[in-house]
Amino acid sequence: MAYIIGVDTGGTFTDGFVADETGKLFAAKSPSTPTDFSLGFLNVIDELAVALATSTQDLLANTHYIVHGTTSTLNALVTGDVSKVGFLTTKGHADSIAIMNVEGRYAGLDADEIQFMANTDKPPLLVPRHLIEEINERIDYKGAQIVALDEDGARAASQRLLAQNVEAIAVSFLWSFQNPRYEHRVRDIIAELAPSLFVALSSDVSPRIREFARSATTIVNTQVAPILRRYLGPLEAQLRQRGSAGSLLIMQGSGGCVSASQAPRHAVSTLDSVLTGGLVGCTKLGSELGHKNIISTDIGGATFLVGLGDAKCGIRNGYENARHPPAALPWGDVGVRRDLGFGATRRC
Repeated sequence: MAYIIGVDTGGTFTDGFVADETGKLFAAKSPSTPTDFSLGFLNVIDELAVALATSTQDLLANTHYIVHGTTSTLNALVTGDVSKVGFLTTKGHADSIAIMNVEGRYAGLDADEIQFMANTDKPPLLVPRHLIEEINERIDYKGAQIVALDEDGARAASQRLLAQNVEAIAVSFLWSFQNPRYEHRVRDIIAELAPSLFVALSSDVSPRIREFARSATTIVNTQVAPILRRYLGPLEAQLRQRGSAGSLLIMQGSGGCVSASQAPRHAVSTLDSVLTGGLVGCTKLGSELGHKNIISTDIGGATFLVGLGDAKCGIRNGYENARHPPAALPWGDVGVRRDLGFGATRRC
């Protein structure tokens, strides 16, 4: 018998289901383990094996793939429990993430709140100013090299950040999406200094126009990527040790999946993945039952998520999260607001 497994890890509970090749479903629930979410994940796999009256090893050996939705990255942003990040950018543009392209004051607010701008403030800086370094280099809008990369300056700037014990570094140069050569070279320089340090490049994470959104997306990715890497690496290894032969796929906010090995590089894309997965499933069920408009809810230990599904479900380019700057990525049509805590509303 061949199986497909789905696991949803929330702040309080971890839910799992398994479908066999006949379409029969089995479900299980286990408390989440915040100190090490992989324990709750593996516990729910054990519970699924019990429901199937088989061993965990046999279940995993006959599973084609496991799809995993996790709130680990979203909860890290909501609670502020993110990695300490340094930021390297083009000379003269260190303050671009503070200026926020004039978006910061209203990013993530609803229409009523925007009307009373005097009562609002910009959200906290994604990176404190002392952890931002400028690099002398310049690529123009056509991708031509106007100013050569100052490699010695890049090395010295990276060393200053490392001396402040950053856990990861984000790199975002002007027009790098047209020519990523300088970003790639800076990544190599950092690797020479700190081989195991996580480095994210804007040309990899969000290779598109708009400096602030691209830089913000890269920084947020860098803040949560080490968390995801520390979680998924050992988890995948433990699954292999228990006999898993299939792929471990991580749900994305766009509705797609990415392999566990690649997920940390695109960690920001996993934000809101649990809400997206639930909404896609609810919309599909509603369609089969003849309902065009669906409301889905997901109440977790850290977040309350609400999705609105209809026949016009689609993907848009952008994401806003609880006064966080927008993430420039393909996303399900989403709007986010915060009331008496944290709430996310997805329109699909």
